[in-house]
Amino acid sequence: MKLLFSPNPQYIHKVLVVAHEAGLLRRIEFERAAPFEQETRIWEYNPLGKVPCLILENGKSLFGGLLICEYLDSLSSTDHRMFPEGDRRWSALRQATLGEGMFDAISGLPGRTPDYRLRERKRILNCLDSMEKEAPNLLKTQFHIGHICVASALSYLSFRKPVQEHAMVEGDMHFDWRVGRLILSDWYDSIQGRPSIAYKAVI
Repeated sequence: MKLLFSPNPQYIHKVLVVAHEAGLLRRIEFERAAPFEQETRIWEYNPLGKVPCLILENGKSLFGGLLICEYLDSLSSTDHRMFPEGDRRWSALRQATLGEGMFDAISGLPGRTPDYRLRERKRILNCLDSMEKEAPNLLKTQFHIGHICVASALSYLSFRKPVQEHAMVEGDMHFDWRVGRLILSDWYDSIQGRPSIAYKAVI
């Protein structure tokens, strides 16, 4: 399999985590594909022109981070799957969608109108508050795709610091997502030592 990804590996963190958990890292070839470069190959495999995109052995492609994660999970060499079954599945997918939504809001801030940026800022804060409410459940449930997407979004938020960078509201320059979110902060710190979360791919 070949994974086309953007020059910033932060965008495929959740895919790397699932691949690690599934024991598939050695089966994946990585190829950088910057979507906005004129000669990018991504359009050959994804009609949306976006990464990540997974090219299978049969030449077909899968695109969209969560779809790629679920496919890799289906090939897992372990008994523990990242996409639970039964009632637990919907809670995990809700948490995953929350993480994905915050990731998109962070990515959507640059180069927009002031009103749009304020809307994305609100989405980020709303997601953080919802994650704080989800944190007790994250602490007591077995590791799954919800944990992965929330952790990836928080890592991206800490890396990009979009609220501080754009400083749209008084106090934004000193924004700290951990303030007032002690359960979420403790949970986030608690999973940093998990091998799949801590794994840093050299790609």
